Amino acid sequence: MSEFDFIVVGAGSAGTVVASRLSEISSAKVLVLEAGKDKRELSPDMIDRIDNPSIWFTLLRSEIDWGYSSVPQPGLGGRVTYEPRGKVTGGTSNLYLMMHIRGHESDYDNWAYNGCPGWSYADCVPYFQKHEDQEDFTSPSAGHGGMLSVENAGQHGPNPYSETFLEACEELGYPSTADFNGPDMVGAGWHHINTKKGKRHSMEDAYLLPALARPNLTLRSNSFATRLIFQGTRCVGVEYEHDGALKTAMATTEVIVCNGALESPKLLLLSGVGSARQLKPFAIPCVADLPGVGENFHNHVLTGVIAEASEDVPAGRQNLSEAALFCKSDPGWLAPDLQLGFVHVPLDVIIGQGHPNSVTILPGLVRPLSRGWVRLASINPHEKPLVNPNYLGCESDATRLAQAVQLSRDIFATKAFAGKIKGELKPGPDFSKNDLVDYVRKTADSYHHQAGSCKMGLDDMAVVDPRLRVRGITGLRVADASVMPQVQSGNCHAGIAMIGERCADFIKAEHGLK
Repeated sequence: MSEFDFIVVGAGSAGTVVASRLSEISSAKVLVLEAGKDKRELSPDMIDRIDNPSIWFTLLRSEIDWGYSSVPQPGLGGRVTYEPRGKVTGGTSNLYLMMHIRGHESDYDNWAYNGCPGWSYADCVPYFQKHEDQEDFTSPSAGHGGMLSVENAGQHGPNPYSETFLEACEELGYPSTADFNGPDMVGAGWHHINTKKGKRHSMEDAYLLPALARPNLTLRSNSFATRLIFQGTRCVGVEYEHDGALKTAMATTEVIVCNGALESPKLLLLSGVGSARQLKPFAIPCVADLPGVGENFHNHVLTGVIAEASEDVPAGRQNLSEAALFCKSDPGWLAPDLQLGFVHVPLDVIIGQGHPNSVTILPGLVRPLSRGWVRLASINPHEKPLVNPNYLGCESDATRLAQAVQLSRDIFATKAFAGKIKGELKPGPDFSKNDLVDYVRKTADSYHHQAGSCKMGLDDMAVVDPRLRVRGITGLRVADASVMPQVQSGNCHAGIAMIGERCADFIKAEHGLK
């Protein structure tokens, strides 16, 4: 048994931030447990694949991917979806497409209005700025000098087809925006991406490795947390497996769970924190009856529109998705509910084999109304949880995604793409405009932005309070995408890093640490 002041469970996108910031307190002993490998232990080939932004797709289903699956999805005709999550220090920051999107300011204001006081966009901006090191000045609120590199894809030799996509959006009347994180998110523009000098800038590189130079921070990789240890309703430690042996680490001050939207609720449930009714069949003693653990789970959802190019498409040097359009399915939305990402490769393996010189628009729904859950499959901590995103469970999610597919077709039909596109490969001629709801139900898939399963708030279904403390428990917080009441309008990595920054400051303030 070993003893620390703080134990951080999970060295992913949020956990690396929390561990790094807490270790700034020289008197605090900090342990971070990571179930996956230490990235430094990987083969040189795997490290090169992680670092190369243009081959991110080769990392899916690789040794650094936990490779979750959903339960059959009624809204998708009973299909099972693949849900990747990172299995290495830095977590999913080693797998994602590197888009740096904060989300719309109304996303966070909505959190504050609905039981999360102190989480308005104005409250969160300083914590975005704290982690951002943005190279340009396209947004007046961008952070400069932070830990995570933010580069403008449009300034680093973008693919000419990406430029054509932006021209096509302008032709259809959509405004251009210099920065999706600036005052005007709605419109077409270049992505800002988490790369540094042409390489992926993961959270391990940005936060964890610099912090490990401090003697008060200990990293234990290949350490799978099996349950939290309680004395009454106070969390005092973590039980974990390392090299086949069961070990314990005790925390004199706090445990912070940063396992992500799939594993954080699972660890809470295995430890007796959750719905007493759901715990009873597993004979798990209930420490705190919190019915919201695992509920409110949701994810963005997308599909693809692929067209064959009539000219050679240059190979990508960045993340393959340099430009996008954020727009509204109805002008009444306060924030964009649709995101159309342009990808200058055929993002379908089968189509790509026969038509390698193709390009893709990924129409995505970024304000889903459907909600699902994450639940225990068994008491075996190594068995993956049951995952139900409930994709397109709400009819309006399906109709809005179909609307985004038609818009993608309209973009390819513009004069800007004339002479550059031979024809549509997917959906193809079998799907008319009236068939697109059927098409999205047949093809829609995970956007890999899982969130909401330990939601923050003040209502009875909240799992953590607005300072990320688990309700009914002392000495325990959750800080990751699971605490988001509603996922932001866009890629969520920047928001997760922001949550990690806020969590560390909450802890420092509560315990008088400077």
